[in-house]
Amino acid sequence: MVKININLIELFKLYVNLLCMHRKFIVTYAQIMPTQETIDFNLRWSWAKLARLYSAEAERRGITLSVGYALLSIEREGTPSTKLGPRMGMEPTSLSRTLKGMEDKGLIDRRPDPNDGRSVRVFLTPLGVDSRRQARDLVVGINKRLAAMLGSETLKELNEGLQRLNSILEDPEHLMPLKNEHTY
Repeated sequence: MVKININLIELFKLYVNLLCMHRKFIVTYAQIMPTQETIDFNLRWSWAKLARLYSAEAERRGITLSVGYALLSIEREGTPSTKLGPRMGMEPTSLSRTLKGMEDKGLIDRRPDPNDGRSVRVFLTPLGVDSRRQARDLVVGINKRLAAMLGSETLKELNEGLQRLNSILEDPEHLMPLKNEHTY
């Protein structure tokens, strides 16, 4: 039996080299972009912290983050349930579970769509409207405090940059490397 003694850094370097060899090009460890400099790392890290903050506040109010988001996504004239999932970035099974819980708590009513008998519209009940107001006030309050801390110019640049990023990501095909193009 052969004993292998290798530390994590060496193992990572080996992994990177094997990965690069598999792609038929060589890259050294120093050429890899540090994680903290990637857009996705900073977006995910910031969103995770913000989501924890919202989750804790939602929990204090007796709801979940997904319920709060659903409350903010339901329009006054009702929203087709099929449009809520994509709007919220939720899978149908998770959305169904969330809506069922909201219905059980008396936050929403589901009614047939008068214009389309196959569709169901989701409406806020008076309790749902009150809960929505609380959720909106929470989001607006946190955003105002963040704006004060970041400054108006930074906030404007951040929002413009994120809107541009979202626009770019609507058609991500042009971001993918060409078959013969090496990105490292």
